[in-house]
Amino acid sequence: MKEKHNWGWPIASYLFLGGLGGGMIVLAGLADLAFGRGEPFSLSSLIAGVAIAIGSGLLIFELGRPSQFWRVLSRQKAIMTAGAWMLSLTIVTSFAYFSFWPDFSPWRELVGLRHLVAGINIVLGLGVCIYTGILLGSLRARAFWNTPILPVLFLVSGLSSGAAAQALLAGAWPSRGGAAEVEAAHAALRSLDLTLIVFELMVLFLYVVMMRLASGKVAARIAATWLAGRNCFTFWGGLVILGLVAPALLYLVPSAAALLAAPVLILIGGLILRFLVVFSDERDELPGEGQYYSRLPKPDAPFLKAWD
Repeated sequence: MKEKHNWGWPIASYLFLGGLGGGMIVLAGLADLAFGRGEPFSLSSLIAGVAIAIGSGLLIFELGRPSQFWRVLSRQKAIMTAGAWMLSLTIVTSFAYFSFWPDFSPWRELVGLRHLVAGINIVLGLGVCIYTGILLGSLRARAFWNTPILPVLFLVSGLSSGAAAQALLAGAWPSRGGAAEVEAAHAALRSLDLTLIVFELMVLFLYVVMMRLASGKVAARIAATWLAGRNCFTFWGGLVILGLVAPALLYLVPSAAALLAAPVLILIGGLILRFLVVFSDERDELPGEGQYYSRLPKPDAPFLKAWD
């Protein structure tokens, strides 16, 4: 029998695009505020906004009734409402930040205002990266998702994916600092991403091992499929080796081809991670759920037949 999943590839793609876009604008803002080198990263803020917008569109269509998407903005206590407002605002501020950089921009010289928007982007970008994990972790019946480690994992992965995308885009937008500034940006991104990869590996194994040893039966069974079951090839070969270990080693090779391949592999690894997590959505029984359903009337109950 074919295994049925409640959420499919659009949600996994949204989680990837949201984390990617969030990571990109965080790093663009930090480069501008902390190092005064925002221009080589300026194009990425525009692409980040587009990525988040596309991901949000996938989320709307996957959850059904896309024409009623505006209703999610009005439920004050729903976690998706806070996320929807944050995503919408992030799209606007990422476009706004990019608008400071073109030569024809009338507010190009308003550096203080640009720095303010960069600071807002840092906060929102971190929020978007974390939110992608919180969205899944809030579903208590999905035991493999219901852990505070998942938002941390998605945050680190989002920042790493953002650094990889920045490495591919650095220099695509003309920089007044010239080739030297672009090369300095590439060197900084390599060092940062290498650190993030090491940290991501640590968080990833903590997550999987904890689910395997210290969680309930359902989460332990899913973790076992990652480590030595039907998903082990995707986990070890696709995520760990191809998506994390290989790019880390390539970052150490002084070759243009290696430095191009490394960020591409990181992006592939980030996508594999989201797909693995989303398709590990086996449902666990909530406390008291079985007792509740046991008290419901059977379909052949006499009083129900009276309505036929």
